[in-house]
Amino acid sequence: MTEQHPYTAGPQTPKSQHFVVDDPPRPFREQENPIRSASLLSMVSMAWMQPLISLGAKRPLEHEDVWTMCPEDTCETLRVKFEKELNTINNLETPPPLGIPRVALALVRTFPHHIAVVFASDLLFIAGSALMSFLVEAILDYINDRDNIFGIQNGYVLVVMLSFVAFVSMMSFNFAWFVSSRIGVNMRSLLLDAVYRKSLRLSSEARQKYSSGEIMTLVSVDIDRVFNGMMNGPWVLLAPIGFTVTVVLIGVLFDTVAAVAGLALLIVVLTTSFRLAKRIGRARRELLPVTEERLRVTSEALQGIRATKFYAWNESVATRVEKMRREEVKRYRHFHILQILNSALLFLTPTFLAGVTIGVYVVYRGAFSVIQAFTLIAVINVSRQGVNAFPLGIADLSQSAVACHRIDEFLDSNELKSDTDATTCSESQSTAKGSISVEKAQFCWSAAGVSSDGGKDESFTCDMEATTGFSLEYINLHVEAGSLVMVVGTVGSGKSSLLQALLGEMKTARGHVDINGEIAYVSQEAWIRNATLRDNIVFEGDFDSERYDKVLAASQLSLDLAALPSGDRTEIGERGINLSGGQKARVSVARALYRKSTDILLLDDPLSAVDPHVAHAIFEQCILGLTKQKTRVLVVNSHYNLLVHADHMLVMQNGRVASEGKYTEIVARFPELASKSTVWVENDAVKETKQQVSTSNQESHFGSSPPVATGDVKTEDQLMEKEDRVKGRVTGYIYKTYLDETGVGAFAVVVIVVTGYTVSQGLLVLVNWWQAYWADNMRHPSASYSASWFGLWYFGFIALGAVATICRSITVMLLLLRSSKNLHDELFRRVLTAPVNTYFDVTPVGRILNRFSNDLDQMDSLLPQQWQNFVQNISLSVGGFIVCALASYWIGVSYIPVIAALGVTGVYFKKTSREVKRLEGISRSPVYNLLGETLNGVQTIRAFKMQSTFEQMNANAVDENASFFFIYWAAGRWLAVRLDTLSVVVIFVVSLYLVATKGQLGTLLSGISLVYALMLTSMVQSSVRDVDRTDNAMTSVERILHFREIPQEEDAPDAPPVNDTLWPSQGAIKFDNVQLKYRPELPLVLRGVNMDITGGEKVGICGRTGAGKSSLTIALFRICEFESGTISIDGVDIQKVKLHDLRRSLAIIPQDPVLFSGALRDNLDPFGEYSDAEIWTVLTQVHLADAVSAWGSGLQFVLSEKGDNLSVGQRQLLCIGRALLKNSKIVVLDEATANVDTATDALIQATI
Repeated sequence: MTEQHPYTAGPQTPKSQHFVVDDPPRPFREQENPIRSASLLSMVSMAWMQPLISLGAKRPLEHEDVWTMCPEDTCETLRVKFEKELNTINNLETPPPLGIPRVALALVRTFPHHIAVVFASDLLFIAGSALMSFLVEAILDYINDRDNIFGIQNGYVLVVMLSFVAFVSMMSFNFAWFVSSRIGVNMRSLLLDAVYRKSLRLSSEARQKYSSGEIMTLVSVDIDRVFNGMMNGPWVLLAPIGFTVTVVLIGVLFDTVAAVAGLALLIVVLTTSFRLAKRIGRARRELLPVTEERLRVTSEALQGIRATKFYAWNESVATRVEKMRREEVKRYRHFHILQILNSALLFLTPTFLAGVTIGVYVVYRGAFSVIQAFTLIAVINVSRQGVNAFPLGIADLSQSAVACHRIDEFLDSNELKSDTDATTCSESQSTAKGSISVEKAQFCWSAAGVSSDGGKDESFTCDMEATTGFSLEYINLHVEAGSLVMVVGTVGSGKSSLLQALLGEMKTARGHVDINGEIAYVSQEAWIRNATLRDNIVFEGDFDSERYDKVLAASQLSLDLAALPSGDRTEIGERGINLSGGQKARVSVARALYRKSTDILLLDDPLSAVDPHVAHAIFEQCILGLTKQKTRVLVVNSHYNLLVHADHMLVMQNGRVASEGKYTEIVARFPELASKSTVWVENDAVKETKQQVSTSNQESHFGSSPPVATGDVKTEDQLMEKEDRVKGRVTGYIYKTYLDETGVGAFAVVVIVVTGYTVSQGLLVLVNWWQAYWADNMRHPSASYSASWFGLWYFGFIALGAVATICRSITVMLLLLRSSKNLHDELFRRVLTAPVNTYFDVTPVGRILNRFSNDLDQMDSLLPQQWQNFVQNISLSVGGFIVCALASYWIGVSYIPVIAALGVTGVYFKKTSREVKRLEGISRSPVYNLLGETLNGVQTIRAFKMQSTFEQMNANAVDENASFFFIYWAAGRWLAVRLDTLSVVVIFVVSLYLVATKGQLGTLLSGISLVYALMLTSMVQSSVRDVDRTDNAMTSVERILHFREIPQEEDAPDAPPVNDTLWPSQGAIKFDNVQLKYRPELPLVLRGVNMDITGGEKVGICGRTGAGKSSLTIALFRICEFESGTISIDGVDIQKVKLHDLRRSLAIIPQDPVLFSGALRDNLDPFGEYSDAEIWTVLTQVHLADAVSAWGSGLQFVLSEKGDNLSVGQRQLLCIGRALLKNSKIVVLDEATANVDTATDALIQATI
């Protein structure tokens, strides 16, 4: 039986008069957002949200259940107005006043009318609160048979007026909050869009300043701060207005002198608060760089997880990140303490204000009445919302200002200029299509510089302490249309940088560059998207099956498709983890070939990554075949036997063209280029292997990761698993675990919190009661009455309440921050020890980073504050209820059904809110994934001129996330409206009871009942909201705790530690019937492998791509545990050795060089086990000692993110040095010299 979901929102089609079965209702996501047709009443009451809330109460919401954004709220529409305003501000001769960030001013000017509505609605709320003070006094006067300010003698009229004013006031406040959330969501979308678009346009100089981790911080942390600033920021202006109204009311209803004293107090409080706000902003600025550094290192470790495991660097990476985390938490403590002091100051301001007012009044007037005491409390409540919102507004606005300044600086960074006087893409008729002309040109990376061979390839770099200072000089190059130019040179000579210069990635310091035609680019390190193989090749273009088939054949991918479970529809994974290095290179070549409009191909050494016979076939069928009519510039580090086919050759040395000309001319000058060192492999064995692979995809393995499993047609091409999503309530286990991680246990935390808040709130309730009690004693003074005695106790209670409030908040904050730190450290280590094949290969890095960035930020920034608000409002509500119940039994009883209704409404609502929050968290990951993918492949995107396509992809992802984010906040307003309506019912019932039982309770108890009715209703509904917000915030803990459930590598916990100086002693390796598969549902990739390698023996392993070469390495290092059989080293079964000991005993030089940001020395020797002399010896052996010396900082030379300030060849040489330094008995080389020139290759081979 199929469930009929009760979709009812949106326009409904009238039922046919004929007996026809109606079409099933469309999901909400396919319907128009009802907010577009909602009336003002529906907007104010949030009635347009009711269908979604009702659906969410019946079953867990799914993606299709939530409306899309309105067209006017999408990135594409909003961007036009925002960019217009930002450009206008940027063109002003003087900067914005008061140091306001230009981005912030542009955002405000983009939504001026909406912001005006927010202020108008909030001012109406303040006015209503002020009027309620007069009505409270009027009702108390009526009860005591005194004339009231309104001259109304009918108490029931006053009751109706009080209830009506309360209702209008609360509706105004909620409407303002709703409009603020809509503006905030739109601001957030605009900034996400702007940061992404800017990332695609950053110049090389700007790229050095902003690492991918820093840009990810802008997106995951800073932009959310801007949203918070819009939500609470208006109260920085509105709260002082509320305070001013309070002071005026004190003067009108109480006393002028006391009002002046209150004004003086407020001036002191606001001045102190602003100073604290500045320090909060400064603390935030000091905190963010540490967070960025942690995220950068985390990102590097996750993206280079294979290297981390191969080198047994888990402990080194974890220790490094934990050290950063300790510093981050330390700064968070400082940040939160300042926030607590500011919040406590403002939270206690009404109490301080009452104390000062009463103190001054008693000194000058001598006595005050009970009615005056409660009128004063009611008046001070006018500022209550301002008091609650002002510290949040100050904190959020200061953090938002910091974020806007950072975004401002980023958006103001230099952009890549492709059409300048120095570099042009010509369409002139005087030069042929496809021609290239470079005259007397000098190219350079900016001051922070990178080195030669494409050191900037495919990713952003971070700030560096040292530079390589590389540049290309005296470049004269004339390439005829349709010619083949081949570029050679040693490692670091400038081959890749020459291509970067032609792409416009390097700065043209002088000279002229003229390129006529469209460019396709193949980077040295292939950039692969997390998509299907077809999508990677077609690259968002139109699909042409005929051309596609030709490209597949020419790039030698047809055979590979036969082995993939879903052919070209197979998802090949993030960064191409489902492909080998050679396959990734061929996909990259195919992408360039597929584009019909290409006139010029720039190919950065794609042949080094493939087997010799495959390289020959690609060269013959692609470069000499399919693209023979196009201009081709090909960099080669090997396969020099192909140079004879070049129409023109360039030899690069030290950033200059050392020689150019025909092949015979170059070989005459550089005879080593005539070497036939590349062996031709086209024998019968290879042909037989091809036939075997083409007929059996079950025996193929692709790269260091397996092909995806075969199965259902709908899912077989999907490698990445969907993000996990828990449904239903956040369980008690999550709360208990979170509190247990404080180190004192969940029960102890609960006792500490309950005790602290009971004492502090009890003291503050006692202050209000003592105030009325004092007034009552003034009216009937006894012989023992002493104003000073009452006054000392009064101010003593205030002081104790203040101390208790600060102490309780700091205690909760310290406990929760400790929990956050402990959870991060534990779970980050679990992530590092997760298996590559069953976790990292199926989980996008962006998804993991989302949890270690946004979710962790929620735990660090939001949860300590949210827990304090939650417990504080609960304790206030309980205290207020007890006071009212003690004042009147019947009033206490009347609260019970209302509180029950509040609880039922909260539970009804929570089902929707919780699921929308989870959907919002899941929808963030695609935004982060796309950004990370783009940062890695920005040069390819720009070379293909695909910026607008990727900008639209990002806008779609942002709009998708915004739809859930907006609905989450709109749902909160739906709840608030209903809770506030119930609050008005309470006010009506209590005031009606007091009027109906006129005089029975007495002035003191009547005043307590009425004042606390006004306070308690807002407290209770705030408590219900805070329960929901805390529960939603705890979904971040829930998502972080997911890491406790991820699989872990199998280790040998009982194995004794291995002395790596004694084992292995010989290096003998034995494979005995080893069978390996990558995941349970996949076929075997190693089938009963048997081999013996004696110690000291040099063994070469060859085979076509997918034959299983890398699988042997995977098995040896236990990156993936084998199904059966054994591998032993010097007679020791490696499965009985701890993983850390095993991997530390082996050395590997991987095919893809992996370096981490930081000192060069730390990259070679992260554990500090070797002397500087030993490291310099290794650098000499890999022929890098001279280059390192020339860089100026020696072993402390700072590598940028992923080592991008070095060429790929230099990175590979450092990886070789890293392996040599270990002096292991077993060294595995996985095509270790693929990216270095032939001469260097020979020297390295001799060294090894």
